[in-house]
Amino acid sequence: MPRIAVVTDSTADLPANVYEENDIKVVPLHVQFGDETYREGVDLSSEEFYSKLAFHKVMPRTSQPAPHEFETVYRQLMNESDSIVSIHMSSKLSGTYQSANIAANAIGCEKIRVIDSKSVSAGTGLLALEAARLSKLDITLKDLVDKIEATKSRLRLFFTVDTFDYMVKNGRIGKATAFLGTLLSIRPIMAIANGEVEPIERVRASRDKALMRFAEVVAEAMPKGYAMRGAVIHAIEPERGETLKQSLEELLHFEDLIVCSLGAGIGSHSGPGTMGATLYPVV
Repeated sequence: MPRIAVVTDSTADLPANVYEENDIKVVPLHVQFGDETYREGVDLSSEEFYSKLAFHKVMPRTSQPAPHEFETVYRQLMNESDSIVSIHMSSKLSGTYQSANIAANAIGCEKIRVIDSKSVSAGTGLLALEAARLSKLDITLKDLVDKIEATKSRLRLFFTVDTFDYMVKNGRIGKATAFLGTLLSIRPIMAIANGEVEPIERVRASRDKALMRFAEVVAEAMPKGYAMRGAVIHAIEPERGETLKQSLEELLHFEDLIVCSLGAGIGSHSGPGTMGATLYPVV
């Protein structure tokens, strides 16, 4: 059986045990607070990031891994594997995909395939997890990539934020500019569509009721009659994460639904209070 290694970046936001149990290699992004630079998930946990975010006056900055960081990982894995599939956040929102491609081209090996998830956070993570599942089968690299591309076309990611301040300051607002000026007492529901932010619905409700409506919007968007695989994403609000998970499980049938903490790579652009859900039907 060919050994296909799976690589992603730290914005995939899967729990550490999921990376470890599925042998997924993670290349960290860099997060800068003033003069201090950290590697996401290595020197800076999600909890530490949001703690710093609350007290720092200067907005944090994030940067993608340099090509040489990917190249080091790829060369190591090529000594242990027959091929590599490397899955990363939307190229429209980050230069990470480009860095990974530069590294793969520098090595000049046809057995390294870099995939643009066209998603973020656990949307990327679910594709990496699916690739890890497939890598355990008797499957070629081409067939695995084709299956991931098919899964990617079915995957949806929805999210809501407490404030647009972070998205605006970091230039990640996308088509959701339609919501600007209306956020007072409004809970926006947005999606990542074709790698960009897209507005879905304005909800005028309390935070708790808006979360229930969020679950309904997610369920309504999914095809009926299929089991789902998915993830709930929270910005260090585990109780709200569990509430959203329970709400989704009442509305849809899940084969697997994990809960993830939103890390610094995406959290620096969406801010505290962000909640999300990403899922796809198993066909």
